[in-house]
Amino acid sequence: MPLSGSAARRYAEALLALAPDERAVLEFRASLEKLSPVFDRVTVAGLRDPSVPMRQRVEALSSALAGEPTPVRSLLVLLLEKDRIALVPQIALAFGDLVDRREGIAKARITTAVPLEVNEQKELVRRLEETSGQKLRATFAVDPTLIGGAKVQIGDHLIDSSVHAKLTALGRELAS
Repeated sequence: MPLSGSAARRYAEALLALAPDERAVLEFRASLEKLSPVFDRVTVAGLRDPSVPMRQRVEALSSALAGEPTPVRSLLVLLLEKDRIALVPQIALAFGDLVDRREGIAKARITTAVPLEVNEQKELVRRLEETSGQKLRATFAVDPTLIGGAKVQIGDHLIDSSVHAKLTALGRELAS
């Protein structure tokens, strides 16, 4: 796979290339998703502290990552040594995107006026997958200004069937 895009994406592509099989890909993804929130501003500042010798920072990071897959540990140590440790959350996102794309999974952002129950979310995703012909990884958000209905973003395609959108369209039609 050719390298392209941001530094985070290039690191994610390199890590994906190191995976010997699908099981490893899933392990790497789970590891990165678990570690991503840990690398917040405070943690990154601590790991970049020049008053602490690099050897000690590497040892501390390696110790904290003891249970993680070797390629993920090696990548994070490399990022620390290259002063790019702040990229970990972006690398985790890029890695997930690459794996999803490879598996034919599209991202969907579904916004509703009220929170949906888990079974309602699953049913909505099932119907969207059926309609779109794509496997979806959906995230849900709530926006009370929609009044009712939903907005669905799949890739660069937006479907806005909210009451707010319909009222706005009606207003434009009446004004013209």
